[in-house]
Amino acid sequence: MSNNPYPAKAPIKTRRLVLQHQSLKDFDRFFAMSKDHDVMKYIGDGSIFHWTREVAFKKFSEQMSAPATEGLGVMAIYRESDLRYLGWCAISYSKFLNDVELGYRFCRDSWGCGYATEAASAMVSAVYQATDVNRIMACVHPDNTASIRVLEKLGFKFAYDIFSNPIQREIPVYRISRGAFAGPL
Repeated sequence: MSNNPYPAKAPIKTRRLVLQHQSLKDFDRFFAMSKDHDVMKYIGDGSIFHWTREVAFKKFSEQMSAPATEGLGVMAIYRESDLRYLGWCAISYSKFLNDVELGYRFCRDSWGCGYATEAASAMVSAVYQATDVNRIMACVHPDNTASIRVLEKLGFKFAYDIFSNPIQREIPVYRISRGAFAGPL
């Protein structure tokens, strides 16, 4: 993995989105998203965020101030037209996969608009432009067909199944190599 801790200088702009470092102003929407059962049903064991608001704020603040050297970066996603926080997208090292992994989570009111595809495409492109990472993995709950479609639109291909302890079943892992990525959508 590259020594470059962040995939690109923020902000990253797409046709409709702005991706930039998370801010404390994002916390309220982040916390609401993390308490939404529909958002969390395919994350881990499907439990909603169990922390109190105070504990969640402390963890959120610590994550923001931690050095990015362990990962390639987390970016908050904003709709460009009104700078509304929509969720986050990250590419970082995953101990679970022992590889670089793409992850994202969006507030329910932003689903179905193509934002996940647009943001993830921008992040993958930024990582491939700014680092020497040669492949990016993504794992997804097998029932999360919307996220599977996002990965497939980006060119990710099924790689293998891995057992997930939280849900006690195999989950698919997808991969995209630097050479297979067609560029940002």
